[in-house]
Amino acid sequence: MVRAARALLSAVTRLLILADMADVMRLLSHLKIVEEALEAVKNATNEQDLANRFKEFGKEMVKLNYVAARRQQELKDPHCRDEMAAARGALKKNATMLYTASQAFLRHPDVAATRANRDYVFKQVQEAIAGISNAAQATSPTDENKGHTGIGELAAALNEFDNKIILDPMTFSEARFRPSLEERLESIISGAALMADSSCTRDDRRERIVAECNAVRQALQDLLSEYMNNVSYTNLVLASFL
Repeated sequence: MVRAARALLSAVTRLLILADMADVMRLLSHLKIVEEALEAVKNATNEQDLANRFKEFGKEMVKLNYVAARRQQELKDPHCRDEMAAARGALKKNATMLYTASQAFLRHPDVAATRANRDYVFKQVQEAIAGISNAAQATSPTDENKGHTGIGELAAALNEFDNKIILDPMTFSEARFRPSLEERLESIISGAALMADSSCTRDDRRERIVAECNAVRQALQDLLSEYMNNVSYTNLVLASFL
């Protein structure tokens, strides 16, 4: 029973982190693929190589546009939606210019103007990709890494909590372990609450996060009760031999 309660607590705790991040992480994954395809286009050595690499870049762009458009519809903050729309528009515009600028550079690599033009277009595409990423996570360029740090800290707290709930039922002490476990859990829930309060979190997901917060609190209490019951049973068995 202790093992089952512990597994349940671990499962519902993880849902707190996953509740509103699945779509965002999927979009970020697509952005990474597009960035890699963009770099491949930049490193093309001849026009045929450029054509092949740009074809792959175009395929990934189509996938990205679909995912980004869906995320744009999900964003509740009008400012976030506008930023996403602007970034998608800039990406589409500059991606169209990317091939001709790269082709001109390959034909005239010694002409400074063709290199400068190609580099400019590449920079515009990169900035558009960053704009999509920022809008999806409701961050600005100045705190772009803040969202990643927050997610990382929450995940680290979760992993630490998972380790802390693995206790020896035979030696469990409520006075020793209950306060620290409850404190750690509330820290995790506070991080999840920040996600729920985000203006870019959909109502249904906000409700799910709140529900999971309540569920995980109850799961911890159930786990602690199982530990206490196990200790009581052990003491009873030992007393019978005295």
